[in-house]
Amino acid sequence: MTSTSFVVRTHWYHPEWFAVALAGGAWVALLVAALVEPGHLLGSAQVHPPSHALSHAAVMTVAMMVPFVLPQVAHVAHNSLWQRRYRAPLAYLAGYLGVWILVATASIVAGGLLVSAIGWRPAIVVGFGVAVVAYLSPGRRRLVRQCAMTMPLSPRGWRADRDCALYGVATARRCVATCWVLMTAVMIGHGLIVMATATVLGLLERRRGGDVPRAEGALVIVGLGLLALALSYGVSAGAGPGSPAVPLDGHTH
Repeated sequence: MTSTSFVVRTHWYHPEWFAVALAGGAWVALLVAALVEPGHLLGSAQVHPPSHALSHAAVMTVAMMVPFVLPQVAHVAHNSLWQRRYRAPLAYLAGYLGVWILVATASIVAGGLLVSAIGWRPAIVVGFGVAVVAYLSPGRRRLVRQCAMTMPLSPRGWRADRDCALYGVATARRCVATCWVLMTAVMIGHGLIVMATATVLGLLERRRGGDVPRAEGALVIVGLGLLALALSYGVSAGAGPGSPAVPLDGHTH
């Protein structure tokens, strides 16, 4: 297959490619930040001030949450007029990411308050403990299935943009209802390894349509929490002579 035919086929059959590129770019940005500051790879007790929480939340949200809605992005593109093949998915992502960025910002702030109140490692334990309870709550499996629901879209004009954005908002609301507690737990340490693992686990759950036994899912979250806790000790052990101290308990700034 020539490069030209590959581009044409991708443009025709996989219009969600730009969303993949968007999420990939966010992961690259996070990886570059982790290479500059290794604490971002394993996790960090740093508490982001509200002025920095929004930008941090935006990058993390694009990286973690866009991969969950690639089927919806493709659906919006395939069910829109040809001249709206990318405009419609962009409107969808604007609605979806707008909701999630606000939620992620609140999660970072809430996680920071918890770390300041009880310390980093206790906050990790509490965050993932609450996430396990939320996972076991009745009705969660139904909400996960509803994340894949579609809605009719107007064919053209401002109504089409409105419908695509509202579809994104509706998807985000269902997704937030199932993921916000775990998102907050992940944001407490905001380590790249835990973020990537949580994203892969979320993708696997959605691929199975939410048909994951509660006990199995709860054990997975417990394992993710233990991973975050173990990596926090790696941060402590990695601080050699002359390295800045990583505050694990008490107040951080």
